[in-house]
Amino acid sequence: MLKKMLLLIICILMMLPPITAAAQTYTSQDEVYSIIRKNLMAHKEQFTIEMNIEVMNKIGKNTDLLDKAAAIDYKSTSKDGDYLRFSVSQWSSHWQWYTNGKSAVLDFSATYRTTLKQEKELDGEIKRVIKALKLTDKSDYTKVKRIHDYIIKKTVYDQSLENHTAYNALIEKTAVCDGYSLAAYRLLTVAGIESRIITGLANGGSHSWNIVKINNKWYNLDLTWDDPITDTGEQILTYDYFLKNDSEFKNHKRDAKYRTSAFIKKYPIARESYKLAN
Repeated sequence: MLKKMLLLIICILMMLPPITAAAQTYTSQDEVYSIIRKNLMAHKEQFTIEMNIEVMNKIGKNTDLLDKAAAIDYKSTSKDGDYLRFSVSQWSSHWQWYTNGKSAVLDFSATYRTTLKQEKELDGEIKRVIKALKLTDKSDYTKVKRIHDYIIKKTVYDQSLENHTAYNALIEKTAVCDGYSLAAYRLLTVAGIESRIITGLANGGSHSWNIVKINNKWYNLDLTWDDPITDTGEQILTYDYFLKNDSEFKNHKRDAKYRTSAFIKKYPIARESYKLAN
């Protein structure tokens, strides 16, 4: 009888679903932002993060979680920071509270401008371009100029206004301003040049461009406007918006987030435009 009962218990246990370990409950804001960053870089479309209620209250419902995750910018990769921020085309979040009142769950959804397959292809192309440009031991100025020139010579402005990625610019050879800025950001970062992507208005229309750091000074850089559209379709390379101070970087107005005193203090634009080498 005892043997039959043991066999019955074993059979019942085998039919039950396996017991899984409880999800990790995070106890700091930085941990949460780091996990969001990790999932976004892996192009996860949906994921959940559990945290204690204190962390949820500190984060708050109105925090721009994408900005917080993208602010974690490691020098070891060119795929986080501003690149990550622009890689996400849409995102949403939803909070759930456990009835115990001690924990909360963040449900996060995101869509991306590129696929992981495209990102892998882009990674290979960036390595190839960096090698071809022969940037080893070159000055900051030379690195920026060669990357600026390469993108402009190889990329045609997309007048359909549909191509917004570095993949479009470097692989498909056509993009709008976002693609130019993102391609420059990736190549500059790999080459060891600090840069940021700035959004705002140019001649009244939505636009994006870069700022770059050369010899410990920051300059404005607009590759799109240095690649003007011609009536004949002829490719033209200009330097009208290359390494400029603010006074010579005309018809550009930054979005408010890039005009704060904190941002300007961290990324002060040089008083004088860079003197171009012959």
